[in-house]
Amino acid sequence: MILGDSTMVNESGSSSNIENYKIAIIGNQHVGKTSILSRYKYETTEDSYAPTVGIDFLTKNVFLEDKTIRLIMWDTAGQERFKSLIPSYLKNANCVILTYDITEKTSFSALGKWLSDVKDNVVEGTFIILCGNKIDLNNKRVISKEEGEKFAKENNISFAETSATTGQGINELFNTILSNFCEVPLENKENKDDDLDGGGSQTIVLKDLGKEEQKTQELKKKKSCCYGGGKNKKKDKKKK
Repeated sequence: MILGDSTMVNESGSSSNIENYKIAIIGNQHVGKTSILSRYKYETTEDSYAPTVGIDFLTKNVFLEDKTIRLIMWDTAGQERFKSLIPSYLKNANCVILTYDITEKTSFSALGKWLSDVKDNVVEGTFIILCGNKIDLNNKRVISKEEGEKFAKENNISFAETSATTGQGINELFNTILSNFCEVPLENKENKDDDLDGGGSQTIVLKDLGKEEQKTQELKKKKSCCYGGGKNKKKDKKKK
């Protein structure tokens, strides 16, 4: 189920009942990966551009009915020299956002290679969504929406377009991801600014990713409170 941009979700809930989901966003440099995550997390973006070095991550807690979902959103570098890190930051991902810039042909032509890297490093059934960013620059568009939709359809993945600058399509993108995780409708709820358990921005080193995330992934596999149907249960069996 795809939910519209107007859907509001509440970021408060019981910290004792949290399900953790890992989202990795990948694509060429300058396509707006960091800005997409910042727009969703903070409802704003940085004025100045600074390329991601290695891996950063943001967390956002979303209260859905009686469940709290923690999205652990991994922001990855698009530079070639960081390609060797791909297996590490895609490991155990529940969702991958494959991103390109609608005003830049190279970022679109590179999607095949990025998608190949993804499929080589995630389990079958991982939710993948193609995201064409920078639709606020529609007058400079060189990749049509139809081209993006065609690529997504040919590769059996979902599709969205966004503008991290204006926020257009951002809620729709993440509500689509949340709906895939939980398979229950998101009700209109009041937004709150508080995050649970210190959710925020953090820069990490791969060797320090550590045992905590691995532990949460193992716990996630044992639980089913947020899985609405058999499809996601099958994913867990494959991960095991």
